Amino acid sequence: MTLGDYGLKSALLVVEKMTMKSNTDAVKGKLYADDGAGLVLATAALAAVTKVVMANEDHDYSEETDHDISVTVVGLVECAKVAGSGLARKGDKIMISATAGECTKFVKGAVSQANTFATATDQTAIDTNLGRIGTAYETSADADTTQKIWLGVF
Repeated sequence: MTLGDYGLKSALLVVEKMTMKSNTDAVKGKLYADDGAGLVLATAALAAVTKVVMANEDHDYSEETDHDISVTVVGLVECAKVAGSGLARKGDKIMISATAGECTKFVKGAVSQANTFATATDQTAIDTNLGRIGTAYETSADADTTQKIWLGVF
C-alpha cells in the first residue's frame, strides 16, 4: 500500500462520494471532515463531532466543476501521519494530530483536577478523547509519514 490507498481486505470497506467545501482542495491520503459546508482538513475538534474520511483522489477546486470526490468512510487505509509524533503499534488507537488532515497515535486528553469542565483546556481534552478515528493496522516508525489504519474501526 502507498499513501491514499485503501484495501479490499474485508466487507468493512465503505467508499462514498462527498462534497468539498468551497475553495478547498483535496489531497489523496489526507483526512477530512464535514464542517457543515463541505469537507475540510480534519481537526481534533471536528473529529469529536463528525465522521472523519480519507480522500481517495486529489482535487483542485479551482480547476474542477464537480466538487464531489471519492472518500473512504470505513476500511483499511494508508493515510497521512505526522512524522516525529512517535510510533503507533498494531492495535493502538489513532487520532487526528495537531496538524490538520494527518493522524497520530492516540494520547488521552487530561481534564483538570478541579473537574469543572469549564475551561478551554478541559474542552480540548474532551474533544481529544472523543476524536479517535480508528485503529493501527500495523506498527509505524516515528519518522513515518503514513500510517496504515482501520479507519472508523475501534
